[in-house]
Amino acid sequence: MTLTGTKWRSLAVLVALSASAFNCASPTGGGGGAGGGTATGSGGSVASGSGGDTATGSGGVTAAGGNAGNPGNPGSGGANVTGIGGTTGIAGTTGRGGTTGAAGTIGSGGTTGSGGTTGSGGTTGGGGSSASCAGTLMRCSGSCVDTTGSQNNCGACGKVCRSDQSCWQSACICPTGQGDCGGVCKDIMSSTANCGTCGNACATGATCVTGACQCPTGQTACSGACTNMNTDGKNCGKCGTVCGSGTSCLFGACLDPTSLACTPSAKANTSSTKDASITLGKYWINNNQWGASTGSGTQSIWSTCQQGDLIGWGTSWNWTGTSNKVKSYASSVLGWQYGWKLTNTGLPLQISSGSKLNCGWSFNITQSGGAADVSYDIFAHTVAMAGTNDTPTDEIMIWLYTAGGAAPVGTKQTTVTIDSASWDLYRGSTTWNVFSYVRTSNATSAVINIMDFMNDLVSRGWMQSSKYVSTVQSGTEIFTGTGELDTTGYYCRVQ
Repeated sequence: MTLTGTKWRSLAVLVALSASAFNCASPTGGGGGAGGGTATGSGGSVASGSGGDTATGSGGVTAAGGNAGNPGNPGSGGANVTGIGGTTGIAGTTGRGGTTGAAGTIGSGGTTGSGGTTGSGGTTGGGGSSASCAGTLMRCSGSCVDTTGSQNNCGACGKVCRSDQSCWQSACICPTGQGDCGGVCKDIMSSTANCGTCGNACATGATCVTGACQCPTGQTACSGACTNMNTDGKNCGKCGTVCGSGTSCLFGACLDPTSLACTPSAKANTSSTKDASITLGKYWINNNQWGASTGSGTQSIWSTCQQGDLIGWGTSWNWTGTSNKVKSYASSVLGWQYGWKLTNTGLPLQISSGSKLNCGWSFNITQSGGAADVSYDIFAHTVAMAGTNDTPTDEIMIWLYTAGGAAPVGTKQTTVTIDSASWDLYRGSTTWNVFSYVRTSNATSAVINIMDFMNDLVSRGWMQSSKYVSTVQSGTEIFTGTGELDTTGYYCRVQ
């Protein structure tokens, strides 16, 4: 049965509506782009529908384009509109559109194609937007990158860290303990050229310890070099202090090395407490009342001056009790006293070292009754650094002054001449060997070399030169009586 006239046109309308609803190509005119509106052709010659360009869009639907229609009488070009004029042309086969675009939104449709001779298809649909990276990642060269730790994209795309650096928290950094010095990672924790920071050079003689320049113990950096300001005549006591002619730098003060004159001041730091101490440079004054249990009484100490290693101090006493027992030995201490209270003393000193231990002492003494002596008390050990529990093997006393019949431990062995003075030599023992040199005539001022006395004992076979002088103490042994000792100048120097 042939369909003509109005029935045919009605059927064509229904087919066009169905094709539009399912996004199919219209049987009349050219097919639109993906998502585009239907092209309405005006009457005339056969419409050749051009296929729409492939819609580039992420997730876009495939655009279906139509092939050219068969010849026919002029008719309507677009879908949903009845063609005016002759019979409706037969639509060509549906053209295949482009491939589906990358994921994204559906492309927008094209504009309506114009009718007439070849119907123009819809314009290409707009593509979808690019995919974004998750979180704080950044897209670099098509890849999502963590720029906080990327060696080739550190902090920003394309920022490359050097091979000796690593990327940490978006910054190129050198390894721990190194600094970026002139474009090269260098050690700044132990390098004396870059200590702590790039370019910070340590003084000559110093080392770099955990990023800080350190001179050897007892030295200070002055004018780019480490020096001992206790002995450096060009930096005496402080950098830049130069000692003049006839003076030497002695424990940080420019002094006449032959002088025992310590400029006195008023008594200071006075104490009558047993075992009280006063620190004076490398010495400390000890209110040593070790024999107080053999009597009763009081003893006080004080200081009067300190100039470098030259000091002044004093003590007073009032003791009763057993007349031949020592009650106290208030004294200055250099070095060991059952431990090391101070450092930088120059001790211990091995007897075989050949060094000198020159000590000078000037004092005034007044005494009423009883017995006393003014003396050096030296202890020797077989070990270099005697500890708290290390008992000495030898005690050597050098008496400059004696009064009231005070006498040393042991018996007299001989009389010797040492350092231009005559001495009676006694030998005895307690818990260790005791050797005492008692000056045959009292002196209240003297300069002696302690090592001359040590070497005398070695020459007699009574001591070994391998032993160490660990302490030199200088004070007054009080048996009984009342009195006062004022030291106007005292030093003891390892030279």
